[in-house]
Amino acid sequence: MGRIFMRKFVITIQYNGKNYCGWQKNDNGKSIQEEVEKALSSLFGVNTEAVGASRTDSGVSAKEYPVCFVADTKLPTNRIPFKLNRFLPKDIQAYKVKEVDLDFNLRKSVLKKTYVYSIYVSEHTLPLINPTAYKVDNLDEQAVKKALGYLVGKHDLTAFVTPGGDYTTPVKNIYSASLEQDGIVYKIKICGDGFGYNTIRIIAGTLVKIGQSGNAEDFVKIMQSKNRQNAGITLPPKGLVLESVEVTYQK
Repeated sequence: MGRIFMRKFVITIQYNGKNYCGWQKNDNGKSIQEEVEKALSSLFGVNTEAVGASRTDSGVSAKEYPVCFVADTKLPTNRIPFKLNRFLPKDIQAYKVKEVDLDFNLRKSVLKKTYVYSIYVSEHTLPLINPTAYKVDNLDEQAVKKALGYLVGKHDLTAFVTPGGDYTTPVKNIYSASLEQDGIVYKIKICGDGFGYNTIRIIAGTLVKIGQSGNAEDFVKIMQSKNRQNAGITLPPKGLVLESVEVTYQK
């Protein structure tokens, strides 16, 4: 008999990226994709390819990350996350699933991506916060908020891209950019239609620079220069989380 139960699914996973070299399989270490494909293959008893909605860099985590795969299965759709989690490591877990048409293309269906970078203001390194946030001694909150306002819109983000990355165009649509405070922790939240290599971490590093100088207008000059050397440092991956990926399922 043929594979008459061939079906396609989009499963949403959450992962702590600390111990991984990013989503995509590569020669530099263990990847999220590798672990997900191993788990899917164990569940369905055949090698199963997993296609992610986006790349994430080494050490970066994701709260809501869609993954697409095809399987020959009669399993009820809502049971798949529970079954799959038995084969996944504890720092990668599935929690939502949707069955889609066999011709559905996940990468081409992504509308928006929202990232959050966390920093905290303290003279001291705080053990419970430091593993997932970048420490700064001071921060001009109003200057950072003003700079983030300049980011909203359609811009060439070449100044905030590490050269050599694999991306189609530096011109991106930024739909929203904000700074949210929770005590001494500040969350830089940016939503756009796509980002280049290290873009969010470089923007965050530039905002830290702005937050210390207090001159928000410098952000515009840096962006318009299209020169990576004028921007801030690339902040470490520990503070970055892919918060959500908005996907359309309409043809």
